[in-house]
Amino acid sequence: MSFEKAKTITFALVYLTEALKKEGRKKLSAKEMAAEINKHWSRVIDGGKISAILRGWHLPPEEMDDLHEALQKLIQARKLRLDLSDIPPGLAVQHELPAVFQSNIPHGLQGEVIGDLASNMAGPWTFYYVSPIDRDGKPASEIRSTAAYIYRTTPDARSMDIRMVSKRGLWNGTLFTTGPHLYVVLNDIAKNDVRKTETTFFVVNRPYSKQPFIAGVGTALIRSTTLTVAPVFGFLFFGEKHVPAGTSKSDKSSDLSVKKVFQSSPPLEADLEAIRSEACLSYSWAEFVRNRPGLAAYVKTLRVNGEELDDGAPVLHLRWP
Repeated sequence: MSFEKAKTITFALVYLTEALKKEGRKKLSAKEMAAEINKHWSRVIDGGKISAILRGWHLPPEEMDDLHEALQKLIQARKLRLDLSDIPPGLAVQHELPAVFQSNIPHGLQGEVIGDLASNMAGPWTFYYVSPIDRDGKPASEIRSTAAYIYRTTPDARSMDIRMVSKRGLWNGTLFTTGPHLYVVLNDIAKNDVRKTETTFFVVNRPYSKQPFIAGVGTALIRSTTLTVAPVFGFLFFGEKHVPAGTSKSDKSSDLSVKKVFQSSPPLEADLEAIRSEACLSYSWAEFVRNRPGLAAYVKTLRVNGEELDDGAPVLHLRWP
């Protein structure tokens, strides 16, 4: 039984006890939840086991696999639009899980307490990176953009959930911090995309309320590709947070259409395509400077091999044998 599957099952139970509540009640009892599950499961589960799972305990692996399937059937039967294979982080944070499931750092790696990043990083971002190849896979430097959303957490948390939409992919990941630096680890979960990519961003600065820019380097691992360059490369990276004009400091939510994409499960293809057409673009250096003058001015303060970063600067490229 994997940690992630146990967490998914526990989340589904918490979600369903609230989503299927009886009239005038806050949520279903464990006994009532067991009765709902037993309508869709070949085994039988009682309220005591439901209560135990909700506290962090779990059944033997084969029973947990069956329970996972029964929960998905129950969700579909009740016409609740939720896919347990792709729970959006924004929905997950709305439901309190047992302490064992509240850290999302993979493999037990623990970052430091998030602190003020809980508000300074939360919300919609545009991530940019300098690719050593163009969209046709030919060697040609260009700047590409992706749409990202970092989900709000509490200042005492040790990680933040993030989801990103790129030109072809849909990514889930985790942000954590050590000292002055941030790390973002993402996996491409897009259906029907056989590339199976993983990307890590190393961010060298911590943004604050009056400085919504970040910069660093990234690496991408592509397991299979038809591109003309080796399938692992590093790239320069920078980002800009969206804070709508006139929005109060207490409300830094994104545009409703953007939020819809990052909160729904699974996101509608039409919504994804709308985001991609608006936010997942390619720029020359001149176009980037015209379109994002504030961020471009910040990028000008960066140095690559001691030189100012512009269209004449070399692009990072880490080859894999």
